[in-house]
Amino acid sequence: MAFYSSPEEMYLARAKRFKKDADMHWAKALNGEGDYHYGKAKKFYKEAKLNREKAEKAKGLSFKTAKKAERR
Repeated sequence: MAFYSSPEEMYLARAKRFKKDADMHWAKALNGEGDYHYGKAKKFYKEAKLNREKAEKAKGLSFKTAKKAERR
């Protein structure tokens, strides 16, 4: 996982993306584009919350495994 420096950063980026998608679907639902968008918004808000919680749990962790850390 070279793109993110830590699991916390990865989960925060995922949460931000899910929130952005949820907001888009919510706006479409409010503009009368159907129940499909309400369902998607609800799902994405739930995923954003889940990823924020995972980021809190991952605070201070790194992607390095114990074996890799021992070699250095």
